[in-house]
Amino acid sequence: MKQKQIDHEASHSNLINQFLHLISSTIFLYCYAIFFTAYREAVYLGIASLVLRQSGHYIFEPPCHEKEQAMLGFDTQNKVKIVIFYFVLPTMFLGGLTQVEAVQDMIVKYDVQVADLWIAATFGIVGGRVLLLWSRFGFIVSQHWFIKFITDPFTDIPAYWRSGYQIFNPRLLKYALHRSFPNYISIPAGMTEEEIKMVEHGNGFPAVKVEAGSKAEV
Repeated sequence: MKQKQIDHEASHSNLINQFLHLISSTIFLYCYAIFFTAYREAVYLGIASLVLRQSGHYIFEPPCHEKEQAMLGFDTQNKVKIVIFYFVLPTMFLGGLTQVEAVQDMIVKYDVQVADLWIAATFGIVGGRVLLLWSRFGFIVSQHWFIKFITDPFTDIPAYWRSGYQIFNPRLLKYALHRSFPNYISIPAGMTEEEIKMVEHGNGFPAVKVEAGSKAEV
């Protein structure tokens, strides 16, 4: 849980981002459950969940680029590029490659759908990251990141379950929006440090001690 807490402090301090992660991880857990019986449905739901998840980082999380540079995994900028790639890929495939007769035959013969392209891309992206980390930091570090990556939906639930009711607190919600858009939304009057800590540091795994300079992974 130490790496999870490092990750939380690096780029998951915003309540809205935490809440979107809670929803996203719940969907991902359902995808895990149905993957071997309905993998295409799992992929479609997983992509929707991914978009929801990364919107929390890109739109609502306060700027944390410098903190993310210490992370072994993908930073927000790369995550956004990956999401864009997921939508460009089927467009390129269906709009271009399907004009090739051999590709058309393959699509018909093997019943290739967009979900199949997305799952192949996912294996490529994740596998490529593992190989990159392996070459840079060794096998153990690469597997540490991979295990954390696939177990994130499980650890997000205990980390951010409080956001499920905190999001309905008008003061906490307004503060989260203020953190996201400080030039447009003012901080709630009389906002206390205790209220701020309740969300920014009370969620995650606050009992886990993190040394200064420690590295996050995703």
